Amino acid sequence: MEKAPVDAANPVTVRALIARNLRRLRLDATASHDDVVRTARYYGLGWTAQWVAAVERGQRAPTAEQLVALPMVLSEAFGHRVSLADLLLGDDPVVLGGAPGTAPVPVSGSYLREVLTAGVYRRPFRTPGTPFAALEGGDGALARAARKMRDISDAGLGDVDIRALAVAEAGAGDVEDKLARKLGVASIVVIAAAAALWGRSLTEERAARLSVDAAFREDRPGPKPAAVMRRLAAELSTRIEQAAARKAGSEPPAVAGSEPPAEAGEGTSPLRSGAPAPAGQPHTSGPGLPAAPTVQIVPVVPALTAESA
Repeated sequence: MEKAPVDAANPVTVRALIARNLRRLRLDATASHDDVVRTARYYGLGWTAQWVAAVERGQRAPTAEQLVALPMVLSEAFGHRVSLADLLLGDDPVVLGGAPGTAPVPVSGSYLREVLTAGVYRRPFRTPGTPFAALEGGDGALARAARKMRDISDAGLGDVDIRALAVAEAGAGDVEDKLARKLGVASIVVIAAAAALWGRSLTEERAARLSVDAAFREDRPGPKPAAVMRRLAAELSTRIEQAAARKAGSEPPAVAGSEPPAEAGEGTSPLRSGAPAPAGQPHTSGPGLPAAPTVQIVPVVPALTAESA
């Protein structure tokens, strides 16, 4: 995220920027101060018409709590969505403070809106230069954690979100251990791949797909657990293969028959990359993944066959 060039000729304060936009939004909605106050009271806020008017004139600055509540109140009072970005709309440079003895440097209005309305920061599991070797000696919790970090990094999955990894590890069970043995990798690698794909564990994703498939197949036999497990294992194998190939600096070969016909009694559960699905729901958008009998993987991971799954 780069700062845009700022013309500091005529900067405005945050208070003045909010005041100007609050008045503009209210007049555009043909709403009164009392309309805003009535809605605020619905949310348990003791705002008055005098306070709203003072904010519009720039005589009062909303507190942090009031600023968070303001978009919710205005959206309800005006009958359309009002966001924090609407209250910060403007191209003028903005000064964030003016403490005595300081020379505040203004920021561009667009940069201010971008920072305040950006999505959640995605924290990678590993940052470059993590000193694994200094932690791995011994059998304590710190040493075990360091070995897991090393395994995940060596598998090319070091960019997995640490929060998703924690969720997946907490929900993992024997299924992960069994698949890891078949693939010849550490269990934490299977868990990390599941976190990267689904934001939860293989155990949880399997349960979700079985329950949803059954709900949609009331008039037909449900899918066999082994068939669902084959699909999930193929998705994880492909993800592990891609991560290893990316770490080695090459792209993995395409898997032949990427969209084979579904087996009798099977439902299709396409893969969706990105945010985790709600609890109890499988991913239901994105490119379909193979249910092929054999999945080709990189040399460090043995091939997974349908029979072994």
